[in-house]
Amino acid sequence: MLPYRQSTILDESLKNALVLCDRVILVVGHRADELISRYANHPRIRLVHNHDYAQGLGSSIRAGLAACSSDHLFISHGDLPCIPPEVYRTLWQARGDETLFPSYQGEAGHPVLLPRALARTLSAAPAQGSVRRWLLAHPHRFIEVQSAAILQDVDTPERYQAL
Repeated sequence: MLPYRQSTILDESLKNALVLCDRVILVVGHRADELISRYANHPRIRLVHNHDYAQGLGSSIRAGLAACSSDHLFISHGDLPCIPPEVYRTLWQARGDETLFPSYQGEAGHPVLLPRALARTLSAAPAQGSVRRWLLAHPHRFIEVQSAAILQDVDTPERYQAL
């Protein structure tokens, strides 16, 4: 919820996804009341409360997967405000039966595009330390994109200052 441009980092992340996505499932846990208050009336954002958020990112991903019914879905973080909509479009056009990771100069980033079958398998799998590691152990491809923004999580004070 840190300020960015004329809104917040999360607002920008959501706006970029909504250029291509019909709907965004926003999983809330920490500061849930604030996020629910801000986004509850947005017609294209579905809020899902993860009561187990203290267990880590994997529990939030599972909560989001359980709420999704589409044939393909993106997984991304709210602290990636610079991902251009073209990255979503490129992944969408390449969709198939495997997970797609965008990569920039050989390094994988976000958003990740999953087919529903893999999303169901992941949501039923035992909790593990790294969802990314689980995804990489299943059918996947890397799609080269021309945006370093896929790597730019704003998850430290230093990265926020650089932003």
